Amino acid sequence: MGKLVVVSNRLPPLPEGRGASSRAQEVGGLVSALLGALDSGGGGVWFGWSGRPGQSGRGAAVSWEHGKNCILGFDLSDREIEGYYNGFCNRALWPLLHSFQGRVRLSRSEERLYRQVNARFAQRLMPHLEPEDTLWVHDYHLILLGRELRRLGYGGRIGFFLHVPFPSYNTWQILPDPEGFLTAMMEYSLVGFHTRTYRDNYIYTAQRLLGASWDGATLASEGRRQRLGIFPIGVEPARFGPRAPAPEGRRRRGLLGEAGHRRIILGVDRLDYTKGIPHRIQAFATLLRAHPGYRREAIMFQICAPSRTRVPEYIEQKRTVETLVGQVNGEFADHDWVPVRYLYRSYPQERLTLFYRDAHVCLVTPLRDGMNLVAKEFIASQDPEDPGVLVLSRFTGAAEEMTEAVLVNPYLPEDVADGIHEALSLPLGERVERHRRLMEKITRHSSEWWFKAFLAELAAA
Repeated sequence: MGKLVVVSNRLPPLPEGRGASSRAQEVGGLVSALLGALDSGGGGVWFGWSGRPGQSGRGAAVSWEHGKNCILGFDLSDREIEGYYNGFCNRALWPLLHSFQGRVRLSRSEERLYRQVNARFAQRLMPHLEPEDTLWVHDYHLILLGRELRRLGYGGRIGFFLHVPFPSYNTWQILPDPEGFLTAMMEYSLVGFHTRTYRDNYIYTAQRLLGASWDGATLASEGRRQRLGIFPIGVEPARFGPRAPAPEGRRRRGLLGEAGHRRIILGVDRLDYTKGIPHRIQAFATLLRAHPGYRREAIMFQICAPSRTRVPEYIEQKRTVETLVGQVNGEFADHDWVPVRYLYRSYPQERLTLFYRDAHVCLVTPLRDGMNLVAKEFIASQDPEDPGVLVLSRFTGAAEEMTEAVLVNPYLPEDVADGIHEALSLPLGERVERHRRLMEKITRHSSEWWFKAFLAELAAA
């Protein structure tokens, strides 16, 4: 029986003393889930980019042990990082897959580097593979990897999971080579999606561009047969519940000390234009104008974790958010009340869990999102006898599961403002019942369920 090999663009954080400064970050739910998947098979390999620049065309190897698992990777050159990662991945694929057509920036040279890096992944990975191994490739950075491995002669099972949305047929055609990218995806034995919508978009696009057929379980095109599955990623509820680890010392302080008696409205996001943060701030201002009773009685905490700080679109987004926060606070603030507290930094998971518990409302209102685990983390953190309320964008993958949340249209400030008002007005009994139903779904579709369900389907492919 072969080993499980997980392949992703980035590796988990480097251990202390191995250049970890450039990769220092909290180990999130996805990393924990993938390490759990490797551990469940008695140990395996995680392969990817080290996250650091190396000499052009050479790419020094990195490796370390994590329990029974071997973490393997290599460096990319500055040119590859700029063209492949900052370029085609973040300026072309990311906005395209999230249906932000106006933000797509295409470049033949960047597309060429994307292809070259996918080929280099395959070349560097092949020496570590055995025919009976199972490969699990993750996300849009490596769409072409399956095809490159097949070209090198690998004949084993290869699964692919797309963590972001799959767009409509028309949007997919913005790619420079839409048929070629889709044909490359057909080389995977199994492709997994968060939702039925994303899967159906993929099927329809394959039918239109490749003449593929779909029998309800298998997609077939030109001799290739591929399984498709819906696997909504989850969290591990025990990491957020009453027995979850608590911060030590001053870090035990949550949001209540700052908010006092006021109602707490919380947003937690990476600073990314897909998250709808400016729209959310405008919606909170709309709430204060429409319901003056919330002035001085409600406070919004918006946490924005820095993201892709060298990409121009993200620099622009930071300026936009900071300007809006200043405008709203200038309009509404008083000497002892600031309506929006903007925190441009990352927090460890234990601290975020405290913040979730303190919040009366959590705003998860992206303009488009593959799943959004903040929504699930918030629900899992709540006191079941006095829970807060989730206000959730209809355009997240989570909205297809979490129908007991207050669902809103993030493009319409009045609708989000009405959603906040509804959430703050719900009686205790209804809050408890909504939370109970949401917890049942979160518990059923945990992160452990996610990786076990995907790997079981891949084993049958």
